[in-house]
Amino acid sequence: MKSFFVTGTDTGVGKTTVTSALCAYCSIEKGLNVGVMKPFESGLSLYGKDSLPWDAISLKEASGSQDDLALINPYAFETPVAPQAASELEHVQIDLENLDMIYGRLKKEHEVVFIEGAGGILVPIKKNFFFCDLMKRWKTSVIVISRLGLGTINHTLLTCRFLKIEGIRVAGVILNDTEGKTDAATKTNPDILSRYLDVPLMGIFPHIRREETMDRKGLVEIVKKNLDMNPILTA
Repeated sequence: MKSFFVTGTDTGVGKTTVTSALCAYCSIEKGLNVGVMKPFESGLSLYGKDSLPWDAISLKEASGSQDDLALINPYAFETPVAPQAASELEHVQIDLENLDMIYGRLKKEHEVVFIEGAGGILVPIKKNFFFCDLMKRWKTSVIVISRLGLGTINHTLLTCRFLKIEGIRVAGVILNDTEGKTDAATKTNPDILSRYLDVPLMGIFPHIRREETMDRKGLVEIVKKNLDMNPILTA
């Protein structure tokens, strides 16, 4: 069983879209039994009254998982803040042992599991416990999603170097074209990063329309055309 923790260099870099695409590819193209987990999803209030955890739902649909949504997304918060802040504001106790149990079940029932974080590696989950600590606790490999554009070189190298210092294996980096524009930064990002990264740069995920994120077969084709999946398939 393989497990990959998908993190970002920041919030809003497109982790859910890219993770959904990876799930769809592994499920449809490779015929794998794919499990997904979004341990924490915050900001449900942004979707309106009585909204659902749409990131978790997107992962469930893309992967073809039959798992209950409560397993995929154990903690859903209304407030758009980090898990620690959300749990304190909404008076919810985060139980790491319960998360361990859910993750253990998913590992047993699936051939590959993709876990999507929230924000970046130093987002706090609870007092003195960050997402990087959860990665170490579960001994997962990490896929880093970076935003294509100005500033991403610093953010990406910082993230990868910190993970290395912490002894966390990075399977690869994926640049996500969140804005769909071309400039000097977007043109040079891949080359400059490839000179300094000591992990695979898996490719550039292209800018896509929102409705395209729900097309499983379309996501598979995007992955096939734009990403090197060997770091995942051979991990």
